Amino acid sequence: MRMQPCPIREWREQYARRRLRVDFEPIADSTFHASVRPIFPELRVVRATLSPGFLFRDEDLLRDGDDSIGFVVAQSGQLTARHLGREIRLAPGDATMMLMGATGGVGWSENSTLFDMLIPPAEWEARGARPEDGLMQRLSGKSDAMQLLHRYIGSVEKGLAASFDNRSIIRRHIVDLIVLAATTRCSVGERSASAVVATRLAAALDYIASHFSDPGLSLAKVAQCLSISSRYLQRLLESSGTSFTTHVTELRLKHAFMLLTAEDLIDVRICDIALQAGFSDISHFNRLFRSRFGDAPKGVRAHARMGSTQSPIL
Repeated sequence: MRMQPCPIREWREQYARRRLRVDFEPIADSTFHASVRPIFPELRVVRATLSPGFLFRDEDLLRDGDDSIGFVVAQSGQLTARHLGREIRLAPGDATMMLMGATGGVGWSENSTLFDMLIPPAEWEARGARPEDGLMQRLSGKSDAMQLLHRYIGSVEKGLAASFDNRSIIRRHIVDLIVLAATTRCSVGERSASAVVATRLAAALDYIASHFSDPGLSLAKVAQCLSISSRYLQRLLESSGTSFTTHVTELRLKHAFMLLTAEDLIDVRICDIALQAGFSDISHFNRLFRSRFGDAPKGVRAHARMGSTQSPIL
């Protein structure tokens, strides 16, 4: 993410204070940069990359009456949180909780990225959780719950979670994972277990989407990289209505179709296209391609060369 310089006064007054309901004080003599990307507006989940400074809530901002619990995650750089008379430091991956109804904030001495999200008190109460357990506590980014939360937020940001869950389910999963990360007094329960399953499924799909063109990709390899068993991974994929082989094959075929019809690749051999897509057996590739798209790779390329390709439903 590239940050662009912008007028600090305008950004603070028109965006930070009005929309984010926070303020920002830059470190003297540093060039101001800001980039804020909304990820899930329902919980005001944002990813912010800012130049050195201090992000805070002051007495004037407290007049909005917001009583939400802020959950702040250090994505890059060291953060220092000052709130409720305490000060703690967060390494990349660590998190803490802060009250929107009390003054305080987080600061950093170099360009840093953080995730911030707001959880209404009722969401905690519905899960029998005690938000005070996590207030101004350093929640280690190495914990299983924090690792799962990082993965799920990443999946939401990439749109992978939305492929299988509606927004109310995504909201529930995010809150469940935050509660798990923030307190040890709340048992996992069925809802939290559902969030864990959704996170692991999204992580598996993300990994497969990034590695499907590897001819050596296997169910066992993906499971090993995700630290789960092959059997459990297969059940996760089946719960989404597919299998490992079916899902990988579909990704490879769609990629092969895109390569075959790309103008700048029109002279690349079909066998090389198949290899780039992850197929090591050309005959097998041809059979699968015809079955999926109703024409052989050669035919699809011929139509592309004539500029009359009727793109099939991908």
